[in-house]
Amino acid sequence: MGDLYDQIEELQGMARVLTEDVERLRPRLGSRNPQDAVNDEEEMSRRLYVRAIFARIEALVEQHKRLLLHLTKANVITLPAGAAEGLSERLYTFKDNGAVVEREQYLNLPRKLRAVYRAAGEGFGEALAGDFGGQGWEAFQSAIRVRDRLTHPKTFDDCQVDEDDLRQVDEAEVWYRALNNEFVRIARAYRTAHPW
Repeated sequence: MGDLYDQIEELQGMARVLTEDVERLRPRLGSRNPQDAVNDEEEMSRRLYVRAIFARIEALVEQHKRLLLHLTKANVITLPAGAAEGLSERLYTFKDNGAVVEREQYLNLPRKLRAVYRAAGEGFGEALAGDFGGQGWEAFQSAIRVRDRLTHPKTFDDCQVDEDDLRQVDEAEVWYRALNNEFVRIARAYRTAHPW
């Protein structure tokens, strides 16, 4: 399982680096009072902050997905039929000549997030206590729209990050952090009961 320990070490290192990015940006966001003006430096920090939050979330979701696939391949956990194939984000089709062709099929973040943590609950034998129907999930989806707007701006206004945007991103981060903690909790419990 040496490969697994390398993967876990990579996950921890990546999480540490990306968390430091977020923490360094937080004090540079300017006043959180909507009445106060934000200068250009603060505006840039706000855009970077939103991107940094989502870089961390996407990296953790990807690493959790890879861990689940590794554990499945090593016969440590069992996922429902088709789950590992779906999580692999690979699609296999046939050419007209009968040759198999493999191509990537990326999942968007909301779909990937739900798939990874549902599969984790099934693989580890305990559903994660994540609420995909409440206020946190709604804030997460709103925050994704903020991130998407900043990543693919169509107008100058798309580049602005106001207090409401920051509030949604912060709520999304808190919601995801709880889900991430749940993943770690059930993975540890499973490992204690079924040593790897």
